[in-house]
Amino acid sequence: MNIDRNFPVSVALAGGVALATALAAHPADFARTSVHRASTHPMRYHLALPRGWKADRAWPVLVVIPSAARDFAGNLEAFDSARGARPYILVAPEVLSCGGARSRTRDHYSYSAAEWDSLQGDDFAFEDAGLAVVLADVHRELRGDTRAFLTGWEAGGHTVWAQIFRHPERWRGVAPVTTNYQSRGVTASSFSRAPERATLPIQPFRCGAPSADAMQAIPYCDQQTAQALREAREHGFAPRPVRMVPGADHGPLPEAVLAWCDSLVRISAPKARRLSRRRGRSLRSPRSRRSSPRPAPQAAPVDHSPAIARIERVH
Repeated sequence: MNIDRNFPVSVALAGGVALATALAAHPADFARTSVHRASTHPMRYHLALPRGWKADRAWPVLVVIPSAARDFAGNLEAFDSARGARPYILVAPEVLSCGGARSRTRDHYSYSAAEWDSLQGDDFAFEDAGLAVVLADVHRELRGDTRAFLTGWEAGGHTVWAQIFRHPERWRGVAPVTTNYQSRGVTASSFSRAPERATLPIQPFRCGAPSADAMQAIPYCDQQTAQALREAREHGFAPRPVRMVPGADHGPLPEAVLAWCDSLVRISAPKARRLSRRRGRSLRSPRSRRSSPRPAPQAAPVDHSPAIARIERVH
């Protein structure tokens, strides 16, 4: 995916130009993923608007966090492809905590050299403040819902669990996917006591058929996810059991995550399947539409209680 590092950033640096105004003036630039800077914070983020976006209604927002590869654009593209005609505004903030020091290098980011040099403090404090501004911008300028969905996979779990524990009031629902968790950014005093923590929907997912290359990482993810779930329950959160996705390789599981978000947005399963297929049909030629078979409905994710019990008993 090509990332436009010129138009969106120049809009952000202009200071007084709203995203909605830019969208009206430059619709072609927003027909694909674009990169922006938060209005009052240095955080950069990638944005993919839903088909048919208009400023006359509210839109659900899904924030997507990548693995330690920090492929913000590629991870967003996976969700954009799976989204189809669903109504989600997709946001991929360039967070710093989704991995260790070895991959925390500027070549993964769109920050300028001066900006990068300034980002050497507390990564989690940076993300607390930056995400608040990004979500406020998306709400004000693009009519995004005030509370967003959040998902992240593998090392993106460091970011996701920290946001769950520090700011449960910020999220409409959270879907951690085969995550790492080592209490980064989380201390006894940083666990939120906001009443929203008890009712925040938290649905962990886990790939059901990891490839041979991914198999070595899965036991560590299982152990660390189990630790995060224990700590969540100890501090008044109510996460749901891990949901295994049959046949799914290790990855962000965008179809499963979006289907779960649909259930909270109250998009019925049949309608969601129609919406997820609509984009693919619109991109094919009339000849390919006639010759291509109708895609088979994907199996819904199911809970495997015995497997989950084994995961959560690991210490």
